[in-house]
Amino acid sequence: MEFAIVILLPMVLLMAGAGILVVSQVSGFMQSSSLNQRQRFSNMLIQQYMVQIAMAQGQVFQRSRQLEALSSKLALSNQELASLNEMKSKFLSMVVHDVRTPLASIRGFSELLIKRIPGEREAQYLKNIVSSTDQLGRLIADLTDLAMIEAGKLKMEKAVFDSAELARDILPALSINAQKKGVELVVGELSEGVMINGDKFRLSQVLMNLLNNAIKFTPAGHKVEVSLRREGRGIAAYVKDSGIGIHPSETKKIFGKFYQARYQKDEKLRKQGWGLGLSIATEIIRAHKGDIGATSPGLGKGSTFYFKVPAA
Repeated sequence: MEFAIVILLPMVLLMAGAGILVVSQVSGFMQSSSLNQRQRFSNMLIQQYMVQIAMAQGQVFQRSRQLEALSSKLALSNQELASLNEMKSKFLSMVVHDVRTPLASIRGFSELLIKRIPGEREAQYLKNIVSSTDQLGRLIADLTDLAMIEAGKLKMEKAVFDSAELARDILPALSINAQKKGVELVVGELSEGVMINGDKFRLSQVLMNLLNNAIKFTPAGHKVEVSLRREGRGIAAYVKDSGIGIHPSETKKIFGKFYQARYQKDEKLRKQGWGLGLSIATEIIRAHKGDIGATSPGLGKGSTFYFKVPAA
């Protein structure tokens, strides 16, 4: 029995070791196969990524060439625009210089003939000429300001003055214009003693522009109200009319150069302006570090224009 155990025990151990070796080798083979499969999958993914990267690089190169071409065209367009802008500025300067003198002569001779020609019809014709020259004179003045703004030469001659003087200096002439139109000009609060450090002539020009527009677009029998009052650390001017009103989409657009309200159906009123007054007014108020704007309940419900500038 002991002899059998001595013989069988080594054989059992030998078989167990052989089994372990077989299991180890099979497991190693399976792990190696799995690793090889993972390696092949990783290599395939890397190749796919490399192909995608190469395609992306090709697309980037193509887009960069297109961007370079567009950039060259844009640079050329900018040069052309700069050239056209310079030509426009020269044209404006030429118009202002060459038209102002003969226009003054036409007006002067027309007024002289009005005094010497007794005929009523002829005198009316001459008055029409004077009125037309005045209209052209205002256009020339606006074009002059526009040329100076675009050239960066619109200077403000600032001095300290009472804000109420802005209204007092221009109201007499505007009252006459309102009476001729059949519009009532109502003067509200004019805050005395609020001092402004600004260009009195230019700020008066802004207020006059707002009032002239209000009178022009207000039907006869209605009224225009103007007021100047202290607000915070500045002075605010308000011009309220009961005219055609402003479409909600245009309360900011109307301050652009040459812009005229699209919802204005009265062609006669449209032809009376060139869309420059409000844009020039905007530049003047900006030069005073102020704010300008308009509000309106809607078409046919009137509007209120305002500007605010800091007090001295």
